[in-house]
Amino acid sequence: MNCIFCKKDSTNSKSVEHIIPESFGNKKHILKKGMVCDRCNNYFSTKIEKEVLELEFFTNIRFRNFIPSKKNRIPRGKAILPKTKYLAEVDLNDGIQVTLDSKSFNLIEKGEITSIIVPYKYDYPKDNISVSRLLAKMAFEMLALRVIKTNKDMIDFVNEPQFDKIRNYVRSNPKNENWVYSSRKIYSENEKFYLKDGKSVDMIFECDFLATNRQELYFVFAYKGIEFVINMAGSSIDGYLEWLKLHNDISPLYRKGSNFGYDLTPEFLKNN
Repeated sequence: MNCIFCKKDSTNSKSVEHIIPESFGNKKHILKKGMVCDRCNNYFSTKIEKEVLELEFFTNIRFRNFIPSKKNRIPRGKAILPKTKYLAEVDLNDGIQVTLDSKSFNLIEKGEITSIIVPYKYDYPKDNISVSRLLAKMAFEMLALRVIKTNKDMIDFVNEPQFDKIRNYVRSNPKNENWVYSSRKIYSENEKFYLKDGKSVDMIFECDFLATNRQELYFVFAYKGIEFVINMAGSSIDGYLEWLKLHNDISPLYRKGSNFGYDLTPEFLKNN
């Protein structure tokens, strides 16, 4: 067996590869041992995923929604103290621990502060090289998973030269590129999703591919209502933007015939 990224022998690799990071809430989408060698796996974890997970947007959205890391730890978040406007650090892992300044602490003791405010709105990353490379990694690995499910020969997939550009961008990025990607809000963070029996569930993430008339393949990934889209062929999203204009700006995740990807219907489409 050879690694789908570096193409080197990966027969003795010991780690499975989580296509979407575990700390994003992924337990299901996994490539078996050897499809991504341990060396590439470790590189992605420390050089790409770690940097993305530490971004304020992802830290706070995971904090607000109690999404733990692979070590089952919820990231620390921020809270504003009324009156003092102090921005306190909040840890939810062992009860609720709030780090305070002395002025806020004294007002709490006097009963003058009885609540905290958790900031809800953080700008999502729109031009971040680590986010771009993580999207490209997830896209290529999800495509590999699709290949496995169709019983196609993985040797041909590994050796297919048309994928070398995205492989190199993710694995080493020798040209120090920063592929453009799209990021926008497509539904509320607290949007309800409904099963066929009418029960509602929470949606952390969802993903799919979009093939355009330009013969481009885009990876579409939504995380708590924020949609990220990247072109698997390089730094251009013109074909995606063109597709949006033709489809009234609806996310490709909810285009007609896509079955919503996960057999779940969001609140904003429930009555359509």
